[in-house]
Amino acid sequence: MAAMGFNVGDPVVYPAQGGGYIREIAEREVMGERNTYYVIELLRKPGTIMVPVEKAERLGLRPPLAGADRDALVRALGEARDLASGWPARQREIGRALSESDPLELARMLASLHRRHQLRPLSGTEHQQYRELVGILSEELALAENGDLQAAEAYLTERLNALADEA
Repeated sequence: MAAMGFNVGDPVVYPAQGGGYIREIAEREVMGERNTYYVIELLRKPGTIMVPVEKAERLGLRPPLAGADRDALVRALGEARDLASGWPARQREIGRALSESDPLELARMLASLHRRHQLRPLSGTEHQQYRELVGILSEELALAENGDLQAAEAYLTERLNALADEA
């Protein structure tokens, strides 16, 4: 296995950009320094990104959730919480969750926005954040299962709607 335990073809999640598959492990010269990089083909966005192998762990590169962790993510969709009532505080709360990239917290935030949307229309910014959360979590599920992004997004939507109906 490669230094971090990733090989070509492995699914990975890189919080700053999203998830994808390692297309190659290559040596490249960047800014005068020669390093080894994971070249990752993104699942949801066009293009590739390069993550230095020796900094990959510190930068948050990880395998997608699997097994019990994946099940915990699905359960977290049922853990909506009350968001701050004031728009600025709510935006900070959502923004913090997005920047921290904890998949379970992202699932709770998505559930919270979904519940809020059931009660009233989301603002334009909240709708964008909702779509971003759906995208991030769909990638996580798709990479954990079979790579089918549309099926993962449909599953997320169905699960959120079912949980909303139970509430």
